Amino acid sequence: MHVIAVASQKGGVGKTTICLNLGLALARAGHRVLILELDAQGSLGLSLGLADRARPGVAELLTGAERVEAVLQRTRDPQLQVLTVGRVDPTTVAGFEEALVRGPVLAGVLSRLAADFDLVVADCPAGLGKVTTRALEVATHVLMPLQAEPLALRSVGQLLALVDHVRAEKNPRLSLLGLLLSMFDRQASASLDVAETLWTRFPDGIILDTVIPRDGSFLEASLRGAPLLLMQKRPPPLARVFDQLANDVLARLDPARPEDDDGPIPLLL
Repeated sequence: MHVIAVASQKGGVGKTTICLNLGLALARAGHRVLILELDAQGSLGLSLGLADRARPGVAELLTGAERVEAVLQRTRDPQLQVLTVGRVDPTTVAGFEEALVRGPVLAGVLSRLAADFDLVVADCPAGLGKVTTRALEVATHVLMPLQAEPLALRSVGQLLALVDHVRAEKNPRLSLLGLLLSMFDRQASASLDVAETLWTRFPDGIILDTVIPRDGSFLEASLRGAPLLLMQKRPPPLARVFDQLANDVLARLDPARPEDDDGPIPLLL
């Protein structure tokens, strides 16, 4: 089972939206996928239109109040399931994060699910805190969305340094899946400069071929509580980008895998 930690050194990169749409695209490609939410803010559940803190999840696994089989949420795609953060009181976020970091529950849950899923897409909180570090310690790969703006480019080395540290000290199997350019605006000179820097100065193979453009469809999808592919009978053009991203990710996980050129298949979640 591949465990992909989706992590960014800063917020505002569309990380949760990427996790949701990438997870669905991977499931539509025939893989058994779990989207795992590790961000105490619960953005994934909100993006799916779930009531805030309404359902048990990771928090209840940490306390032993629920078993993992009881908190997995099925979707209308039989290949895709979701495990949200659960009922985390805003006043006890520090305690939740400490329990997640200190205890063996996260590694145990992943071990328990290894036979049931091919891929886990883990939505990490923004920043380089303890939860992100813990996710890297149990992941097989890390995907790094990078907003196409100068501040993000200047700070990307911090997350790369953390990945190197975790790989050296805790998790030698951790691999960098790649940097994903997000919120790209071809009309903005600053965005073009960041993209050019990434493509010309970083070593070959670090930057994914897929680019996520800045698009109003992201906000609309979140407001509707649905992935981009499922917003309407005819999905917006941006939806196809996530099929491309899924192919990009799968090719890096399995270089021998032939590319799939089939178009999107209409589907309800």
